[in-house]
Amino acid sequence: MKKVFLIIGILVGLIVLSPFLLLGVYALDFVYYGANEPKAEKAALEYLKEKYGGQFEIDNVEYTKILGDDEGDFTLQIHPLANAEMTITVNVSENYQVTEDNYKEGNWGEQFKKEMLPLVAAIFQDVGKIYAYGSFPEEIGEKYRFEDSYQTIYNENPLQSFERIHVVNFAEPFEKEKELQKIYELWELVKDRQFKNNNIEINYYPKELYSKLAASPSDINQFENEYRDKMFYFCRFSHEEEHEKTVTSPEDIEGFCRELK
Repeated sequence: MKKVFLIIGILVGLIVLSPFLLLGVYALDFVYYGANEPKAEKAALEYLKEKYGGQFEIDNVEYTKILGDDEGDFTLQIHPLANAEMTITVNVSENYQVTEDNYKEGNWGEQFKKEMLPLVAAIFQDVGKIYAYGSFPEEIGEKYRFEDSYQTIYNENPLQSFERIHVVNFAEPFEKEKELQKIYELWELVKDRQFKNNNIEINYYPKELYSKLAASPSDINQFENEYRDKMFYFCRFSHEEEHEKTVTSPEDIEGFCRELK
């Protein structure tokens, strides 16, 4: 009888402790692979250098493993030394094999940005930060090499690109009519481009917040997540939305804007 109770006790104990044992094994994964992050970094840097050439620097490494999955992977944020503001994402398996990178697509986006920023900056000349993003559907990108330019792909695939222009503005005093005129000029600049869709977003914040963004200009998402409640005016519209409300004057832009305070 004692043996029966002993066996029952062991089984009950295993049932009670199994979730904690599983979590313990899961935690050990993070400790072990966290301690071996340098191996993932080395694998990623060697892969990028061999595939693309040039020098790169690691910005951040995260190891993730979904509970129940047999394997996890490392996600690395990396930038080329030639362009500190550009971020490349590289995925490395827990066996330290690179499974994916987005440098090719990111390089095309950088080319679009270099083309558009001076044009947009000529319109928004006061204090602000301008961001531009350009990309293509995956099935189109797969047909091209790293060496092919954004302009080449754009020319050969009309009405296929996705383009976005985002201006974070700190203009004070805020003169709404003047700002609507600028946004209208921006729309006139891009409306005839052969994109599949585009998105224009202009957000206005108090001028004293400019230093917060200037300290880390590439991290626009963090800035807007932290200070979104301070935004007092914004305008957002896309090519698809413009067809619903035709834009033919600065006054038409106001239909896509909202005053928050």
